[in-house]
Amino acid sequence: MKIYIASSEKHVGKIQEDIHIRNGYIKEGIYSEIATLKNIVRVAKSSDIVILKSIWGYHIDYKKFLKQISILKKKKVKLVNDYSFIYWNIDKLEYFNEIKNMNVISTNPLQIRHVKTALDIRNKITEAGKTFNTDKLVIKPSISEGGYLTFAYDINKENSSIISFLMANKNIDFMVQSYQSSIVEGEISVVIINGKLLYGIIRFPGVLTAKKDTRYLKSTSIPVSIKKFLSVLEDFFWGKFGVLPSICRVDFLKNNSGYEILEIELIDPDLFFRYISVSMREKTISTLLKLVKNL
Repeated sequence: MKIYIASSEKHVGKIQEDIHIRNGYIKEGIYSEIATLKNIVRVAKSSDIVILKSIWGYHIDYKKFLKQISILKKKKVKLVNDYSFIYWNIDKLEYFNEIKNMNVISTNPLQIRHVKTALDIRNKITEAGKTFNTDKLVIKPSISEGGYLTFAYDINKENSSIISFLMANKNIDFMVQSYQSSIVEGEISVVIINGKLLYGIIRFPGVLTAKKDTRYLKSTSIPVSIKKFLSVLEDFFWGKFGVLPSICRVDFLKNNSGYEILEIELIDPDLFFRYISVSMREKTISTLLKLVKNL
């Protein structure tokens, strides 16, 4: 058995989180290697395990990414997370629609593939604002990560540069979300491995607000309302997949009634090793060791 930690060509062997995980497996006498997904697809065998990590940018050519995943599946290579979770998690709009009863941030499609004028796009965005009863919106691709092509949009402003961009990129499937002013307080991201809530992170990515220092959050300090949401999400996973994802990160944003789900990351979740203590990092790596031994 070999454990491959999948990265992108730009980041292979350069991300400390990948290196810590690889070294943890090697320390236990398990062969582990960081490699590009392209190379892993070529050499991986059915006895191997692939953990998707710093494959950042996969969304830009997601069809190629899904083809690579399909090749691994045909070769019967074990994947973390399992294939069904990857396929389900690729399109935010689709999985948001499936869990819309879980207090997910208000989201609608922005269908602009067949519009003819910039005014048509502007009108579609205005209609979305009326649906959410707000003038402030967030526009982003439904398949994306890391703030890729994400815009804050105020209906009362000109927004000519955003409209022009959307008009020039009608081939991309965009979605519209309500803008939450609480974003200035940061997102709470929680890390769950093997069904166990390990820790949280309060972060300010700097996409829609100023970038600020990231803060570690003990599992005991994570709001009770978030833990209740996680329990509901866990029940959903059991019901749909018959199993929990091996590695899961869920991002939350504060709203008027508590918290709402901003994103579920099952494809290549950042575990934020750079912000947690050495002891918590070692505990997380130990949990990841148990994970692969049970696959």
